[in-house]
Amino acid sequence: MKNKARFFSQLIVILLLSTLNIFPWGDKGHKLISKMAVDFFPPEMQAFKQWKDYLEQHAPDPDYRKKEDKTEGPKHFIDIDFYKEYNTGSMVEDEKKLIEEYGEKEVVHTGILPWATLETFQNLTKAFKDGNKAEALRYAADLGHYVADGHQPMHTVMNYNGQLTDQKGVHARYEITMVDEHLNDLEKSYRPVEANYVKDPLKFIFNYITDANSVCGLLFDADNYAFKYAGQRQGDEYYKLLWFRTKYITEIQFNEASLHFADLIYTAWVDAGKPSFNEMK
Repeated sequence: MKNKARFFSQLIVILLLSTLNIFPWGDKGHKLISKMAVDFFPPEMQAFKQWKDYLEQHAPDPDYRKKEDKTEGPKHFIDIDFYKEYNTGSMVEDEKKLIEEYGEKEVVHTGILPWATLETFQNLTKAFKDGNKAEALRYAADLGHYVADGHQPMHTVMNYNGQLTDQKGVHARYEITMVDEHLNDLEKSYRPVEANYVKDPLKFIFNYITDANSVCGLLFDADNYAFKYAGQRQGDEYYKLLWFRTKYITEIQFNEASLHFADLIYTAWVDAGKPSFNEMK
Protein backbone atom coordinates (compact mmCIF):
# COMPACT_ATOMS: atom_id res chain seq x y z
CA MET A 1 0.00 0.00 0.00
CA LYS A 2 2.87 2.32 0.91
CA ASN A 3 4.59 1.58 -2.39
CA LYS A 4 1.40 2.28 -4.33
CA ALA A 5 0.86 5.62 -2.56
CA ARG A 6 4.43 6.62 -3.25
CA PHE A 7 4.13 5.60 -6.89
CA PHE A 8 1.04 7.76 -7.48
CA SER A 9 2.61 10.68 -5.60
CA GLN A 10 5.71 10.45 -7.77
CA LEU A 11 3.62 10.06 -10.92
CA ILE A 12 1.75 13.28 -10.18
CA VAL A 13 5.04 15.13 -9.67
CA ILE A 14 6.44 13.81 -12.95
CA LEU A 15 3.29 14.70 -14.89
CA LEU A 16 3.31 18.22 -13.48
CA LEU A 17 6.94 18.72 -14.41
CA SER A 18 7.14 16.76 -17.64
CA THR A 19 6.45 19.76 -19.85
CA LEU A 20 9.33 21.76 -18.37
CA ASN A 21 13.09 21.69 -18.89
CA ILE A 22 13.61 22.63 -15.25
CA PHE A 23 12.84 21.23 -11.84
CA PRO A 24 13.21 22.68 -8.35
CA TRP A 25 15.04 20.96 -5.47
CA GLY A 26 11.49 20.82 -4.18
CA ASP A 27 10.08 23.35 -1.72
CA LYS A 28 11.33 21.42 1.30
CA GLY A 29 14.87 21.08 0.00
CA HIS A 30 15.09 24.77 -0.88
CA LYS A 31 13.73 25.77 2.52
CA LEU A 32 16.27 23.61 4.33
CA ILE A 33 19.20 25.07 2.39
CA SER A 34 18.11 28.66 3.06
CA LYS A 35 17.24 28.00 6.69
CA MET A 36 20.63 26.48 7.43
CA ALA A 37 22.58 29.21 5.62
CA VAL A 38 22.29 31.68 8.52
CA ASP A 39 24.26 29.28 10.72
CA PHE A 40 27.25 30.03 8.48
CA PHE A 41 27.07 33.81 9.06
CA PRO A 42 30.25 35.18 10.68
CA PRO A 43 30.03 36.77 14.18
CA GLU A 44 29.75 40.31 12.77
CA MET A 45 26.51 39.31 11.00
CA GLN A 46 24.87 37.58 13.94
CA ALA A 47 22.00 40.07 14.04
CA PHE A 48 21.00 39.01 10.53
CA LYS A 49 20.21 35.52 11.78
CA GLN A 50 16.81 37.01 12.52
CA TRP A 51 16.19 36.69 8.76
CA LYS A 52 16.15 32.92 9.09
CA ASP A 53 12.38 32.41 9.03
CA TYR A 54 11.89 34.76 6.07
CA LEU A 55 14.65 33.14 4.02
CA GLU A 56 13.24 29.70 4.74
CA GLN A 57 9.63 30.55 3.92
CA HIS A 58 10.42 32.50 0.75
CA ALA A 59 13.07 30.16 -0.63
CA PRO A 60 10.63 28.65 -3.19
CA ASP A 61 9.36 32.03 -4.44
CA PRO A 62 11.26 32.00 -7.77
CA ASP A 63 9.65 28.66 -8.67
CA TYR A 64 6.19 30.12 -8.10
CA ARG A 65 7.01 33.05 -10.37
CA LYS A 66 7.56 30.74 -13.32
CA LYS A 67 3.80 30.44 -13.70
CA GLU A 68 3.45 34.17 -14.32
CA ASP A 69 6.85 35.18 -15.71
CA LYS A 70 8.06 33.36 -18.83
CA THR A 71 11.56 34.81 -18.39
CA GLU A 72 11.98 33.15 -15.00
CA GLY A 73 12.44 29.53 -16.09
CA PRO A 74 15.89 29.81 -17.74
CA LYS A 75 17.24 31.43 -14.57
CA HIS A 76 17.09 28.10 -12.74
CA PHE A 77 19.51 25.99 -14.78
CA ILE A 78 22.38 25.89 -17.23
CA ASP A 79 23.04 22.87 -19.45
CA ILE A 80 26.69 23.74 -19.21
CA ASP A 81 27.94 20.66 -21.01
CA PHE A 82 26.22 21.94 -24.16
CA TYR A 83 29.08 24.37 -24.69
CA LYS A 84 32.16 23.18 -26.56
CA GLU A 85 34.27 25.54 -24.46
CA TYR A 86 33.18 23.82 -21.26
CA ASN A 87 33.97 20.41 -22.69
CA THR A 88 37.52 21.55 -23.47
CA GLY A 89 38.05 23.11 -20.04
CA SER A 90 37.79 26.76 -21.06
CA MET A 91 34.22 27.85 -20.33
CA VAL A 92 33.28 31.37 -21.43
CA GLU A 93 31.88 32.99 -18.29
CA ASP A 94 31.06 36.35 -19.83
CA GLU A 95 27.40 36.23 -20.89
CA LYS A 96 27.82 38.84 -23.66
CA LYS A 97 30.71 36.93 -25.24
CA LEU A 98 28.74 33.72 -25.10
CA ILE A 99 25.80 35.41 -26.80
CA GLU A 100 28.13 36.71 -29.52
CA GLU A 101 29.25 33.14 -30.15
CA TYR A 102 25.93 31.27 -29.88
CA GLY A 103 23.19 33.88 -30.13
CA GLU A 104 20.91 35.10 -27.36
CA LYS A 105 18.12 32.61 -28.12
CA GLU A 106 20.46 29.64 -27.76
CA VAL A 107 22.07 30.95 -24.57
CA VAL A 108 18.70 31.59 -22.94
CA HIS A 109 17.41 28.18 -24.06
CA THR A 110 20.48 26.54 -22.53
CA GLY A 111 19.90 28.34 -19.24
CA ILE A 112 21.17 31.54 -17.65
CA LEU A 113 21.51 30.47 -14.01
CA PRO A 114 25.03 31.90 -13.40
CA TRP A 115 24.15 35.38 -14.59
CA ALA A 116 20.74 35.40 -12.90
CA THR A 117 22.56 34.53 -9.66
CA LEU A 118 25.10 37.30 -10.21
CA GLU A 119 22.41 39.88 -10.99
CA THR A 120 20.49 38.93 -7.85
CA PHE A 121 23.68 39.21 -5.80
CA GLN A 122 24.27 42.69 -7.24
CA ASN A 123 20.69 43.70 -6.44
CA LEU A 124 21.15 42.46 -2.89
CA THR A 125 24.32 44.53 -2.55
CA LYS A 126 22.44 47.64 -3.68
CA ALA A 127 19.59 46.94 -1.28
CA PHE A 128 22.11 46.69 1.56
CA LYS A 129 23.68 50.00 0.48
CA ASP A 130 20.26 51.65 0.39
CA GLY A 131 19.38 50.27 3.81
CA ASN A 132 16.23 48.83 2.26
CA LYS A 133 15.30 45.87 4.45
CA ALA A 134 12.33 44.69 2.37
CA GLU A 135 14.35 44.66 -0.85
CA ALA A 136 17.34 43.03 0.83
CA LEU A 137 15.15 40.25 2.19
CA ARG A 138 13.50 39.69 -1.17
CA TYR A 139 16.76 39.53 -3.10
CA ALA A 140 18.40 37.40 -0.43
CA ALA A 141 15.59 34.85 -0.64
CA ASP A 142 15.88 34.74 -4.44
CA LEU A 143 19.66 34.44 -4.20
CA GLY A 144 19.31 31.43 -1.91
CA HIS A 145 17.08 29.74 -4.46
CA TYR A 146 19.44 30.29 -7.38
CA VAL A 147 22.47 29.22 -5.36
CA ALA A 148 20.65 26.04 -4.34
CA ASP A 149 19.76 25.32 -7.97
CA GLY A 150 23.42 25.71 -8.89
CA HIS A 151 24.30 22.92 -6.46
CA GLN A 152 21.69 20.50 -7.82
CA PRO A 153 23.71 18.44 -10.32
CA MET A 154 20.81 17.92 -12.71
CA HIS A 155 20.34 21.68 -13.04
CA THR A 156 23.74 21.76 -14.73
CA VAL A 157 23.55 19.06 -17.39
CA MET A 158 21.85 18.44 -20.76
CA ASN A 159 20.66 15.04 -19.55
CA TYR A 160 18.73 16.80 -16.78
CA ASN A 161 16.00 14.16 -16.51
CA GLY A 162 17.77 11.05 -17.73
CA GLN A 163 15.97 11.48 -21.05
CA LEU A 164 19.19 10.80 -22.98
CA THR A 165 20.06 7.60 -21.09
CA ASP A 166 16.70 5.84 -20.78
CA GLN A 167 16.32 7.02 -17.17
CA LYS A 168 13.45 9.45 -17.62
CA GLY A 169 12.07 10.75 -14.34
CA VAL A 170 15.34 10.45 -12.41
CA HIS A 171 15.28 14.16 -11.65
CA ALA A 172 12.10 14.03 -9.57
CA ARG A 173 12.97 10.63 -8.13
CA TYR A 174 16.24 11.96 -6.76
CA GLU A 175 15.67 15.53 -5.74
CA ILE A 176 12.06 15.44 -4.60
CA THR A 177 10.92 11.94 -3.61
CA MET A 178 14.24 10.80 -2.15
CA VAL A 179 15.36 14.12 -0.70
CA ASP A 180 12.00 14.82 0.95
CA GLU A 181 12.22 11.46 2.73
CA HIS A 182 15.66 12.28 4.14
CA LEU A 183 15.38 15.93 5.15
CA ASN A 184 16.08 15.06 8.79
CA ASP A 185 19.21 13.15 7.79
CA LEU A 186 20.34 16.05 5.64
CA GLU A 187 19.79 18.59 8.41
CA LYS A 188 21.77 16.43 10.85
CA SER A 189 24.65 16.32 8.37
CA TYR A 190 25.28 20.07 8.60
CA ARG A 191 28.63 21.20 10.00
CA PRO A 192 28.54 25.03 9.84
CA VAL A 193 31.75 26.95 9.31
CA GLU A 194 32.26 30.71 9.02
CA ALA A 195 31.32 32.28 5.69
CA ASN A 196 34.09 33.91 3.66
CA TYR A 197 34.33 36.96 1.43
CA VAL A 198 34.15 36.18 -2.30
CA LYS A 199 36.56 38.21 -4.45
CA ASP A 200 35.13 37.22 -7.84
CA PRO A 201 31.42 36.31 -7.50
CA LEU A 202 30.89 35.16 -11.11
CA LYS A 203 33.89 32.84 -11.08
CA PHE A 204 32.78 31.59 -7.66
CA ILE A 205 29.33 30.80 -9.09
CA PHE A 206 30.79 28.98 -12.09
CA ASN A 207 33.08 26.99 -9.81
CA TYR A 208 30.26 25.50 -7.75
CA ILE A 209 28.18 24.86 -10.87
CA THR A 210 31.13 22.98 -12.38
CA ASP A 211 31.47 20.99 -9.16
CA ALA A 212 27.79 20.07 -9.32
CA ASN A 213 28.06 19.04 -12.96
CA SER A 214 31.03 16.79 -12.14
CA VAL A 215 28.92 14.49 -9.95
CA CYS A 216 26.06 13.96 -12.40
CA GLY A 217 27.50 10.63 -13.49
CA LEU A 218 27.39 9.37 -9.92
CA LEU A 219 23.66 10.12 -9.69
CA PHE A 220 22.85 8.44 -12.98
CA ASP A 221 24.92 5.41 -11.96
CA ALA A 222 23.11 5.27 -8.61
CA ASP A 223 19.74 5.29 -10.36
CA ASN A 224 20.79 2.36 -12.55
CA TYR A 225 22.26 0.53 -9.56
CA ALA A 226 19.02 0.90 -7.59
CA PHE A 227 17.01 -0.21 -10.62
CA LYS A 228 19.23 -3.25 -11.14
CA TYR A 229 18.76 -4.58 -7.61
CA ALA A 230 15.21 -3.36 -6.96
CA GLY A 231 13.92 -4.39 -10.37
CA GLN A 232 12.00 -1.12 -10.77
CA ARG A 233 12.54 2.62 -10.53
CA GLN A 234 10.09 3.04 -7.66
CA GLY A 235 9.24 1.48 -4.33
CA ASP A 236 10.93 1.23 -0.95
CA GLU A 237 13.84 -0.94 -2.11
CA TYR A 238 14.67 1.34 -5.02
CA TYR A 239 14.70 4.48 -2.81
CA LYS A 240 16.68 2.76 -0.07
CA LEU A 241 19.40 1.87 -2.58
CA LEU A 242 19.29 5.29 -4.27
CA TRP A 243 19.86 6.98 -0.91
CA PHE A 244 22.58 4.46 -0.02
CA ARG A 245 24.52 5.37 -3.16
CA THR A 246 23.92 9.13 -3.14
CA LYS A 247 23.60 10.19 0.50
CA TYR A 248 27.17 11.43 0.88
CA ILE A 249 27.22 13.57 -2.24
CA THR A 250 23.74 14.88 -1.43
CA GLU A 251 24.85 15.87 2.06
CA ILE A 252 27.87 17.63 0.56
CA GLN A 253 25.75 19.51 -1.98
CA PHE A 254 23.31 20.69 0.69
CA ASN A 255 26.07 21.82 3.03
CA GLU A 256 27.93 23.57 0.22
CA ALA A 257 24.77 25.26 -1.04
CA SER A 258 24.06 26.76 2.38
CA LEU A 259 27.68 27.81 2.87
CA HIS A 260 27.98 29.41 -0.56
CA PHE A 261 24.67 31.21 -0.07
CA ALA A 262 26.03 32.60 3.20
CA ASP A 263 29.31 33.52 1.47
CA LEU A 264 27.45 35.62 -1.09
CA ILE A 265 25.19 37.31 1.48
CA TYR A 266 28.26 38.19 3.55
CA THR A 267 30.07 39.49 0.47
CA ALA A 268 27.12 41.67 -0.54
CA TRP A 269 26.95 43.05 3.00
CA VAL A 270 30.69 43.83 3.07
CA ASP A 271 30.59 45.42 -0.41
CA ALA A 272 27.70 47.59 0.78
CA GLY A 273 29.78 48.94 3.66
CA LYS A 274 28.48 46.60 6.38
CA PRO A 275 25.19 48.42 7.12
CA SER A 276 23.85 48.02 10.64
CA PHE A 277 21.00 45.56 11.02
CA ASN A 278 19.08 47.99 13.21
CA GLU A 279 19.44 50.87 10.74
CA MET A 280 17.89 49.00 7.85
CA LYS A 281 14.28 50.03 7.25
